[in-house]
Amino acid sequence: MKRFAVLMTLLAAACGDDSGARPDAPSGPDATTLPVIDCDVAIVGGGAGGSYTAARLAPTLHENVCLFEKNDALGGRLHDIPQNEGMAGSPVFGAGGMRIMEGQQVLFDLATELGITYQTPALTSDFLNARGTWGFAKEDFVNLYAVTADNGGMPDTETKLYKEVGLQNINYNRATEIAMYQDFRSWIVHKVGGDGLAFLHDMSRFRADFEAPIDARSYMDYLDEEWDVCCTPSYPIGGMQQFPKKLGEKAVADGARVFLSEPVEKIEANGAAYRLTTSKQIVNATKLIIAVPPTGVMKMKGDVIDALKNQPQFQQILPIKVVTIAQWWPTRWWANLQNAGADPGEEPLWRAWSTEHCFNLIEMPLQQYAVDQMVTRSVYDDDRNCVDFWESLYNTGGEAAVNAEIKRGMEYMFGTTVSGDRGAGTVIVPQPIKTHVQIWEDAWHWLRAGTDYTNAQVFDWATAPLGIDKNISLVGEAYNVNRSGWSDAAYKSAIHLLNTRYGMSITLPRTAPMNKFKYPNAPWAARRN
Repeated sequence: MKRFAVLMTLLAAACGDDSGARPDAPSGPDATTLPVIDCDVAIVGGGAGGSYTAARLAPTLHENVCLFEKNDALGGRLHDIPQNEGMAGSPVFGAGGMRIMEGQQVLFDLATELGITYQTPALTSDFLNARGTWGFAKEDFVNLYAVTADNGGMPDTETKLYKEVGLQNINYNRATEIAMYQDFRSWIVHKVGGDGLAFLHDMSRFRADFEAPIDARSYMDYLDEEWDVCCTPSYPIGGMQQFPKKLGEKAVADGARVFLSEPVEKIEANGAAYRLTTSKQIVNATKLIIAVPPTGVMKMKGDVIDALKNQPQFQQILPIKVVTIAQWWPTRWWANLQNAGADPGEEPLWRAWSTEHCFNLIEMPLQQYAVDQMVTRSVYDDDRNCVDFWESLYNTGGEAAVNAEIKRGMEYMFGTTVSGDRGAGTVIVPQPIKTHVQIWEDAWHWLRAGTDYTNAQVFDWATAPLGIDKNISLVGEAYNVNRSGWSDAAYKSAIHLLNTRYGMSITLPRTAPMNKFKYPNAPWAARRN
């Protein structure tokens, strides 16, 4: 990565920064002290969407493409943590996105183009805990809820309930009925009752879907497509962050200028063009692509930013706060946890989740690249109260307090002290070698309850949020809610922009239809990274 950063700095100096000033010239109240460069297209943000856009524009625009990233590496929410800090080539594990799902053809095509290889392990069992009960399948919990036992030909109760809620139902005008129920939670209660809501909530590992003020129509439109993201995940060797890093390398090789550790602080109109103030320089640009989510936009200043903030579509985008905690271990203490009813020799559990502890979900990777690291994603939670709990615990008690609470949660989940033998085995959780706590202010996005806009309308609006006569666009997962939570959303947002505003004709595939109803054991909760 250091070599990549040096290369980009050298290219920046050679391709337009002719001021003679140092590239790390300090910013300050007197902007006239900053060097000035000119770009045709300025891209703010080097996550999935920004890096993809730069890589596609660079072959024709070369040094006239300038990408600015606030961090010291490209990636954004595709952020991998090395097992051994400071060791070149250390194996990594995702603090954000980790996987590509079957049906996400954009990602598989990109992997081929960029030379990224991946592992696709056979999935094994889940282990669930809800209402004081443990089990290996969601059907094990049905009798705890007042929901109809007859699945009406559907493969499981969860599928049946979602079908009753209106999933992929073209036989009636869902839009007319759903308009009376602004938030998704109320819509579920209307269709399947309070216990139906409770069952769907408890069987999912995503709490905010049922607790945050999410627009019902928007969520159902998302779910129509998301349900087809099925069924097997693949894991890139070297982590998901490879995608934006390699796209950045491709952009640089084609002449683009990429500036790392350089946040954009202010964006102003400059006649028919734009003037960006970064921490190190002034940038004059003809076209502007903002590839950061609304929370990032809100941290910048300037009249262009003020105009974006005032757009009603912008104000309807709802970020979801998420915590992920990764831990590296001296032993695979979970290795003997498995479904006693599974086939002989089946690998240990893949995941376990609970409604009764804030770890919410532990994922024990099956891909060999992660298995060799002896690493787990020990916490994955979007319940706002739990996210705040982990954040407060880490800030006040540090890593030791987090480790102690995770140990308590894991031994509760897998131990014998509460209710005897649960069928998964028992564990003694050792002290981890390393713990990484990641709080994402905006891990993914929805539209707010009662919005006047559809997902498709926001998707189109983002290509020209201040009008078609302005050379300003927004790119990223936040502006493609129909693919919420996936880097797939950001790449498709970028493709849509390049096709509509930059004269390209890149194939923009819908999620490949896999038809989950044909897969009775399909891991619906595998959705989202």
